[in-house]
Amino acid sequence: MTADYYLPPRDYVGYGEEQRPGVWPGNKKIAVSFVLNYEEGAESTPWNGDDGSCAFLHELHYDRKATTGGKRDGLVEDMFEYGIRQGLPRLIKLFRQYGWKWTTWTCARAFEVTGPYPKIIVQDGHEIACHGNRWQNHGSNLEEVKAHINKSFDRLQAATGLTDVPTGWFVGSGHQAQKLGRAIIHKERKVPLLYSSDAYSGDEPWWIPDPYAEVYGGEDQGMLMIPYSLCTNDHLFFVAGAAGVSAPDDWFEMLKAEFDTLYAEGEAGSAKMMTIAMHNRFVCKPGRIMALKRFMAYIATKPDVWVCTRKEIADFWREKYPYKEVGPTYKMHSEHLSSWGAV
Repeated sequence: MTADYYLPPRDYVGYGEEQRPGVWPGNKKIAVSFVLNYEEGAESTPWNGDDGSCAFLHELHYDRKATTGGKRDGLVEDMFEYGIRQGLPRLIKLFRQYGWKWTTWTCARAFEVTGPYPKIIVQDGHEIACHGNRWQNHGSNLEEVKAHINKSFDRLQAATGLTDVPTGWFVGSGHQAQKLGRAIIHKERKVPLLYSSDAYSGDEPWWIPDPYAEVYGGEDQGMLMIPYSLCTNDHLFFVAGAAGVSAPDDWFEMLKAEFDTLYAEGEAGSAKMMTIAMHNRFVCKPGRIMALKRFMAYIATKPDVWVCTRKEIADFWREKYPYKEVGPTYKMHSEHLSSWGAV
């Protein structure tokens, strides 16, 4: 393990066969977390100083190669701009109907260039978390990563007028310098990052050791992991090779099936959480948003559903299952694990 690399021990058991018997606030059966990936304006484009335009996760990604040599691609830029010009206002109005809040995973550059919307999102009570500085890899070493993370904090705070954001972190990259970098910035910037969502291995939160303390020493305060999911992500509208979905009904059925399963587990005493990942330029198209509307209307009819932000989940978990009492889940069954495994 070097100073820019850290991963906790692998944990295949988690809470074990007897899942955590806790419940959500008010005996809710399920926590439903809507997450908005706010990326438009932060993508690769010569307009942002890059060599070329983005080649993926837009309507023409199946046959659109990235431009090179500093040449802008107007069609690709238009597809990203749609997410803010049309998609975001549509989503804001929909969530106002229910009074529900989402967690905004924000690429900081996107907040910097999208006019009044960052402050509108804050005024509506949505959570501001961080999805990196730009919608791209943030470097291959710790110093590059720290520079990008520092810039993301500066941009998010300037765009929102808040000094206590971001509240959480999701990059989605497997590069471990980024995983350690977020912990270091947590310490250096004194912003209380409450959780990380760079995790895919569960349906409820859990703790891992504090990466900063593991590498640099000091008090281990733990890092709360609130997991993400690609199964209920609207990126499925763009997955190639017939592995995704094309019709709104397909995505709705996927969401409904996952909700029904997790809700039933909550009724049986093992409360779970569900993530619905949204993108302004994906699900906010006129046809696709019908799937989201149907799902929101469906869960609104169910009793004991907690629609909440990830900050709310983190606040609850930290109070009910504090790190000093619960600790990393792998310590519950450490006799089955080696510290680091074979290399």
